[in-house]
Amino acid sequence: MPPMKSIPAPAEGGSATEAIRPSFDDLVEMSDVSVAAAAGATMPEAFVALARRAQSVGWRYEDAEEAIRTLAREKLGAEGAAFD
Repeated sequence: MPPMKSIPAPAEGGSATEAIRPSFDDLVEMSDVSVAAAAGATMPEAFVALARRAQSVGWRYEDAEEAIRTLAREKLGAEGAAFD
């Protein structure tokens, strides 16, 4: 199994969502983690770890967590899931 893509450090005008997207996609593809849970109030540990990876390169944890929720909602929407 190839390693997950790295997360770039914040750049002026950069988006946490776009920075985290490649790693998020890798995580979803390589594991059976619940994307639906990530879109809701309780974030699975695998996504918490992803947010902490983003934090380790300079993103605010809260921004990384929100980016992951946004990506999860986008993925669920693309799959036709309904959520609040």
